[in-house]
Amino acid sequence: MPTPLLIGAGSGLVSAALFASAATAAALAGVLLYLAPLPLCLAGLGWGGAAALASAVAGTAVVAVTLGPATAAIYALAIAAPTALLAHLALLSRPLAPVQGEVTPPVEWYPAGRLVAWAALIAGALAAVLVLGIAYDQDAYKEMIRQGLEHSVLKDIDRDGTLFTEETLTSMSAMIARALPAAFAMVWLTVTLFNLWMGGVIVNASGRALRPWPDLLALDLPNALVVIFAAALLLSFVPGLPGLIATGFAGALLFAFVLQGLAVIHVYSRGVPFRALLLVAVYLGILLLGWVAIVVAIIGLGEPVFRLRERGQPPTTGGTI
Repeated sequence: MPTPLLIGAGSGLVSAALFASAATAAALAGVLLYLAPLPLCLAGLGWGGAAALASAVAGTAVVAVTLGPATAAIYALAIAAPTALLAHLALLSRPLAPVQGEVTPPVEWYPAGRLVAWAALIAGALAAVLVLGIAYDQDAYKEMIRQGLEHSVLKDIDRDGTLFTEETLTSMSAMIARALPAAFAMVWLTVTLFNLWMGGVIVNASGRALRPWPDLLALDLPNALVVIFAAALLLSFVPGLPGLIATGFAGALLFAFVLQGLAVIHVYSRGVPFRALLLVAVYLGILLLGWVAIVVAIIGLGEPVFRLRERGQPPTTGGTI
């Protein structure tokens, strides 16, 4: 068996093991599940698209045998297929016009901004699948969320029903039902991009990287994404399932523009006194205060017009962060 396929199959087994372990190790379930895409990223970014595909197929097959076809479908749809696709896109390249005097013509690699854009659109699509998987009707969807709350750990906390009354459960279920698509899309996008980044760091450090490390501070999302985000944001106010589905896309695209806004802030703040303190405050604000994330996303949305990175101060120490 060729080495890339062998590496891919082994990576798929590790990914499936992490995914399956998340169902049995309650204490570490979140960590194991979040790291399940990492072996697929390592195989794809270090050994190519064939290895990524082999890892996706092998991981899905193992999950199907151990946990059943339904769970395997979830693994393939939410982890294996998107990760293999993004790893394949990351390795796409095209030759540029040769520069006079250069023996080897330069190569343009797939832009990181487009990779983030595809990941955001996939996140929105998976959020739509989640909504439709729960119910095909808004009332039924809300009822399923309510039933989930009624049978959750909340009942064990409030056995006499004095804290979580019917009115409280109704209010909570309505709020969760509305926020679930966007929250799922943001979490999935965060986990996927983190694993891609971590996989790139590892293969780059090991000398196995098939492409040079991209300049993440030059992250430039396609302009078409602004139109898609505006449409999704408007449609999110539509009642019914269409509005819920649009909420998932809006949440994922909002997070993508937060990333672009962070890149702008990193570049524009070069040379600013107390820059490190400013960046820490921004990141803590994003984690703790929702409005900070919205402000950063607005900066990202305005970058194509105002080109703040072009006005940023040059780095004082030659760093790239």
